[in-house]
Amino acid sequence: MTDTQRVEASKREFYAGVAAEFLQHYRRGPRFIAVTGVPAADPARAADRLADALRDAGQEAERTALDAGADPAVFREDIVAPFRTRDAVLVVDGPGLLGPAFRGFWNFSVWVEHDPERSPDWSFVTTGQKDPLGAPREVASVLLDDTDPERPRRLWADSC
Repeated sequence: MTDTQRVEASKREFYAGVAAEFLQHYRRGPRFIAVTGVPAADPARAADRLADALRDAGQEAERTALDAGADPAVFREDIVAPFRTRDAVLVVDGPGLLGPAFRGFWNFSVWVEHDPERSPDWSFVTTGQKDPLGAPREVASVLLDDTDPERPRRLWADSC
């Protein structure tokens, strides 16, 4: 196996793990996943990878993106309502998806960080820092770091 093949297999394995975590709780029906994060991150890439992992796990998965300032009422009417009749997963990326206006739509969410200076052992607990972003990061199901897109990694911000 070449280095490129190993890196690709590692990325697939990482996102397969996130998909498995989601599917452990949400196997059937219309399901909705938000992927958002800090401005320097690439949530679209993470959302694409997660949707691929869900498909690899035998799920029907669709992708869409919302722009900054998207209207939650329009999202509900045009996208969520028609999707509710399906046994599929909708993976949505965009800014602000874990803010109060959109928070109630999601069964699962991914917050994407991007900090080239962060230690691999980083957490708010180990650093003693308070989360400056507060609620959006705190409500995410999964935190991941995409600083090296070839080697995404899970972050832990809890005190467990």
